[in-house]
Amino acid sequence: MIRRIAAIVATVGLMAGLAACGQQTDERASSGTASDAAAGVVTVPSGAASQVAAGAPYVTLDCVSLQGMPTDAPPSGATTVGDASAIFQPNGAPALTIATSNTPATELGVADIKVGEGAEVQPGDTVTVDYCGAGYGGQVVFDSSWARGQPATFPLANLIPGWQQGIPGMKVGGQRLLVVPGDLAYGAAGTQGIQPNETLAFVIQLQSIG
Repeated sequence: MIRRIAAIVATVGLMAGLAACGQQTDERASSGTASDAAAGVVTVPSGAASQVAAGAPYVTLDCVSLQGMPTDAPPSGATTVGDASAIFQPNGAPALTIATSNTPATELGVADIKVGEGAEVQPGDTVTVDYCGAGYGGQVVFDSSWARGQPATFPLANLIPGWQQGIPGMKVGGQRLLVVPGDLAYGAAGTQGIQPNETLAFVIQLQSIG
């Protein structure tokens, strides 16, 4: 049975994280306080990408400010998978660019932005990561550890299939772009901030394993 990212927040949010098949868990394994790092999705600003991007072929989303900027093309040097691109900015945080006339993904897309040099993730490991996620439909950041200011720790076995399949093989220090089709994310049910069957794009930076 398909396992899903958990809604690990106690009230409103989701961290692109834990739990399976609609079942909630209170395993808050983030590397900070539960109230700060694991207790809520960051707030999307009023200047949401879907509003500012009207008529633009792409929108670039900052993973710290969460602001969206319409643009004619992905940034130069960005790593691209399908209709999503990612690049790390001089401040050390990423930006995601999504085509406004995107096509939902039908299979998992994986591309390394930077290959790490440390230990390699194995299936079933527990990982500490920074991450930023945005949906193809809403074209806004729905969660970002960079916006909260600290990474989060997850057992891979509790994550959505797209993360279970897309993170193994990463090395500590590595950065990866994942494009996750709806059936490997939240499926037809969707969840708060994510539409039913919505394709999701994630930038992940692996901090440690175990």
